[in-house]
Amino acid sequence: MRLLGDKLKQYRKQKNLSQQELAEGICTQATVSLMEKKNKVPSIKIILEICRRLNISFEDVLTGMGNGLDEQFSRLSRALRFGDFHGADRILVQIDLASIQNSFDRERYHYFRGFVEIFSRQRTDEAIFHFNLLLHRSYRMPWDLYAIVSNLGMALAYVDRKEYDQVHYYLREAMAYLDGYEWHEEGEFKRLIWARYRIAQLYTQLEQPQLVNENVDAALRLVKQEDSLYLIDVLYELKGQAEQALLATAAAKQSLEIAKTLAVVTHNEALQQRLGRTTGPILTD
Repeated sequence: MRLLGDKLKQYRKQKNLSQQELAEGICTQATVSLMEKKNKVPSIKIILEICRRLNISFEDVLTGMGNGLDEQFSRLSRALRFGDFHGADRILVQIDLASIQNSFDRERYHYFRGFVEIFSRQRTDEAIFHFNLLLHRSYRMPWDLYAIVSNLGMALAYVDRKEYDQVHYYLREAMAYLDGYEWHEEGEFKRLIWARYRIAQLYTQLEQPQLVNENVDAALRLVKQEDSLYLIDVLYELKGQAEQALLATAAAKQSLEIAKTLAVVTHNEALQQRLGRTTGPILTD
């Protein structure tokens, strides 16, 4: 992993910040100077806070983070998002944890390993172990993406154990992080929407439709704001189910009809089969 000091300096100047102003409350001015002039990486925690202050992502100022693992991690992410859990497992077993040299890649490994243990291997104790490693790192931020997904993973694991007090605790923690999170790139955006979707699914299982709606609506606001179709069809499906549980019959009908239409647009055949195919116009005044 190598810091691109020139790019860091460029982003700092774009924000009209001095080195001292950028460093304030994070590190010393001398540390920022070393970062810019010598490409020195002081610590992952400092890099996180500097990127946060500049409103940029890791990838904007760091190179070689993945040591050749970036493509494998990208494939893992895609497999999990599309529900190909056994495919994710096959990718994961090709990665040797002992060969991973930096903390950034170790965190990514534990994140993916936890979800593979839940969804593919059905080993909740192993999943909890890996998510705990992320939750008990030496640094955590109020806008920490790994804190979001690790708390969600813990909730999923405790559902399997039927320990519902723990499920509620970790869901509340995940939602608290989500409420304050600002994303900077498409990958983060998709993980946030995915997290809201998974939380809504869990609250469906827990028969708490109001909290289903709260998380679905938060996801839909962001998806619409970004003109994205990511998970929008299944979000409306969950919304319709929650409205049915709340006896909001008209609203539920409309949400499920929207989900049907979007399922055609997104070519989501599984959702079309669940809701029944439709070809005519859906919404009427």
